[in-house]
Amino acid sequence: MLRSLVFVALASCGGAGEKPPATVDRPIADGHVRLIVGGDSRDDSAHVLPWAFREAKSRGASAFLFLGDMELTPSFDAHFRRELDGLAKNVGFFPVLGNHEVHILGAIPIGLEGAQKRFKKNFLENNPQKLESVLPHKIVYSVNLPGRVHFIALDNVSQAGFGDDQLDWLEKDLTKARGDSDVRHIFVGMHKPLAHNGISTHGMEEDGERAEKESASALEMFRMARVELILASHVHEFARFYQGGIRSYITGGLGAPLVRSAGDRAFHHFLVIDVAGDAVDVEVVRFDGKPSLLPDSVGENLPD
Repeated sequence: MLRSLVFVALASCGGAGEKPPATVDRPIADGHVRLIVGGDSRDDSAHVLPWAFREAKSRGASAFLFLGDMELTPSFDAHFRRELDGLAKNVGFFPVLGNHEVHILGAIPIGLEGAQKRFKKNFLENNPQKLESVLPHKIVYSVNLPGRVHFIALDNVSQAGFGDDQLDWLEKDLTKARGDSDVRHIFVGMHKPLAHNGISTHGMEEDGERAEKESASALEMFRMARVELILASHVHEFARFYQGGIRSYITGGLGAPLVRSAGDRAFHHFLVIDVAGDAVDVEVVRFDGKPSLLPDSVGENLPD
């Protein structure tokens, strides 16, 4: 069974024929802060991830927010650690846990505790940012970034949903951030999209009724705390939409096999977030160099 799953996963790899656009320096304007966001680099036969890391440096990014699924299976994560050498020392790396970090082939929950410990050691404790999970059996943390941005990394893959302990912490962290005069913007990152997002059902609704309820509880907290961006991956495409009135993105385009049924949204890419004062601008940068603009109606008129 395991052998057949590996074969299917490798056979589904796409994008090997793509060639990235040439990397050139793109300095940011004075007073602006730039963040790069993306997820799902497993099975990266086209080498999208190293291109994205080079772009992060050339574009003067302060941080790279990685939304999970580094490699096909946890035992391959050493390769991802080597890729991290491609980031400049002044580009912080802030990872979110993906299902492929803790489950064999992203689906078989064998050795969950050991996989979490290795992830914490390799990508939190040994991270120059010295990150620390606030919960012992999940990968959950928050950090203040340049531009007065408060970034929250949530874990919705170690269990179905978020869990009561994570939701309790989330409520306290949001309250604290909203009352912090040094915080102007709150962004939330997670691997699986919230349930009932109107774009894809390959999200938290797949994990059952409890996960759906906890997704709704988290969204209500985001609304109350005036969260500005919800960032997720897991679905190998690009989408922008509003959920609960909050600007939301699915960005699973760092090299994983694309969701061909997504049509025009199926392309390898990353997001560029520019923050300047109260303004937060988001741009999608395609690996194939094609124009990044899509119709503004994508997902925006769908029900919450």
